[in-house]
Amino acid sequence: MNTCEKLTALRQLMHEVGAKAVYVGTTDPHQTESVSAHWKSVQWLTGFTGSMGYAVITDDKAEFWTDGRYTTQASREIEPGTFHINSVSEPGTPDWNDWLVTQMREGDALAVDGEVLSEAMLRAFKEKLPIKGLKILYERNLVGEIWEDRPAVPQDPVWELDSEYAVESRVEKLAKLRARLKQYGENTSTLVCGLDDIAWLTNVRGNDNPLYPFFHAYAFVSQSEAHLCTDLFKFATEIQAKLQADGWTLHEYKEILNVIKAMGAPGEIYVDPTKTPFKLYESIPEGIVIKNGLDAVTAIKAQKSKGEQENVRRANLLESIAVIRFMRWIEANVKSGDLDEYAVGQKLNEFRKMSPLYLQPANLPIVGYGENAALPHYRPSETMTTKIEPKGFLLFDVCAQYLCGTTDLTRTVAVGELTDEMKYDYTVTLKAHIALARQKFPYGVTGNLIDAIVKSNHWNRFMNFGHGTGHGIGYVLNVHEGPGKIITEYAPLFPYARNTPLEEGMLFSDEPGVYKPGRHGVRIENAVFVQKAEKNEFGQFMEFETITFLPYEQKAIVTAELTQGEIDWINEYHKAVYEKLSPHLNDEEKAWLKKKTVPI
Repeated sequence: MNTCEKLTALRQLMHEVGAKAVYVGTTDPHQTESVSAHWKSVQWLTGFTGSMGYAVITDDKAEFWTDGRYTTQASREIEPGTFHINSVSEPGTPDWNDWLVTQMREGDALAVDGEVLSEAMLRAFKEKLPIKGLKILYERNLVGEIWEDRPAVPQDPVWELDSEYAVESRVEKLAKLRARLKQYGENTSTLVCGLDDIAWLTNVRGNDNPLYPFFHAYAFVSQSEAHLCTDLFKFATEIQAKLQADGWTLHEYKEILNVIKAMGAPGEIYVDPTKTPFKLYESIPEGIVIKNGLDAVTAIKAQKSKGEQENVRRANLLESIAVIRFMRWIEANVKSGDLDEYAVGQKLNEFRKMSPLYLQPANLPIVGYGENAALPHYRPSETMTTKIEPKGFLLFDVCAQYLCGTTDLTRTVAVGELTDEMKYDYTVTLKAHIALARQKFPYGVTGNLIDAIVKSNHWNRFMNFGHGTGHGIGYVLNVHEGPGKIITEYAPLFPYARNTPLEEGMLFSDEPGVYKPGRHGVRIENAVFVQKAEKNEFGQFMEFETITFLPYEQKAIVTAELTQGEIDWINEYHKAVYEKLSPHLNDEEKAWLKKKTVPI
């Protein structure tokens, strides 16, 4: 079916169930950001391939919302005349609920997928839709019923993260979680729904997601018990035995409802309503006191341990080595006329596979040449790709999973002659990038304040970029990790970001940009750890430790726009790039890197 046919079929079903409108999201029962194909309902319905978007369909209208990263991409991918595209990053754009209020009358019904809607979303729906007698229909997944070729949930076996890379044992992690739960009450238990949280807590990884090593599961942990509900056929007998020896009781995936209902009252449970399906949330027995807040595992795992930090540094070193070879290959072949965006994005894996610790990509490569680089999350495909000519900029944003950590980096490289405008935009971006890397701040500062400081570099030039300066990065997990995020605007996927201090050991990206539709785009990204700096009479200060080591594009740097401090920082950074990478390169690669890191 094409998009028009899908909308027609959906509206017929809406009429049958008495729904005035249907809300279609892009998540799974665990509120995972990037989901398995089985859960990509909004992508299937609209044709949009990005990871952030949602839609509302009525009997005569179809509206789609995304953010500034994806607006132009959505306009390219969604069939004209089907959906009206809204950008939540544009001031004055009505959100879905504001729009829907104008379309519905007293007693109308809104259909949602009850299997995936979180408790927080259900509350928001009720609060944001002040429609008298509003009905919410959640028993049927209307999109799922017309999705005839819907992919199945993956059934690949899980695997265990070796102790060298897990760093802490399952027993130690359970002890950490139980200690944190005692902060909420002596006998408080918790329900864990986030797939990344469960993977970290159990030291087990899976293949249920094409980019992130997850397996579908729920966990319930009290001071005396730990229950894991999952597809047990994916677990080898040996792994099951180890989990049980470490205190885990194993159940099938759908048994989580029975585990929760078996809680004895009185009691207390700590739950994150933003991650918990409302059906599961509302199954908590009467008499149990529910305490809501940031998922306890998320709060623990975001602060990487010293051992995890060392492993992540190693992962970034391995990725930097691969990308150096990749950059050198691009430079050597760009004049051939044979390179295109998709082929370039696939080539990097050849260099990554030279390391035995490499697992898989952690995103679909963002490779944008020329005007495509102005689309922050543009991803080429075999059928939608652009030839790379020896002029202008090529931007690549690539992420990888290694056994020792997850990486995320971006470079914008000159593949030929650059205009003065391109050089200026690159230099403005680099100044913002350096601003975050050098920023000191007192403990307690949140990411939105850092984002504003960094973006002031753009704002004072009447420029901006439509995404945060940085996001959290997981540990052999997802590339975008909460609870913190370096962003000024409220980010639905990071609901606690504005109230989360940047803690020691948190891992973030540092990725400002400049995007000029129809012309070019620039982004520069390193990974940074939050570390303790000086402590004095003004309190504990924090700073960032840069752990990605790749040269910047010196052909694009306008030194007259830089301060002496910025020039010194670049030169020290380039010195470190050569010192860290050159021992792992051959003579030709060393010579190439030496030229790329000469002082400016």
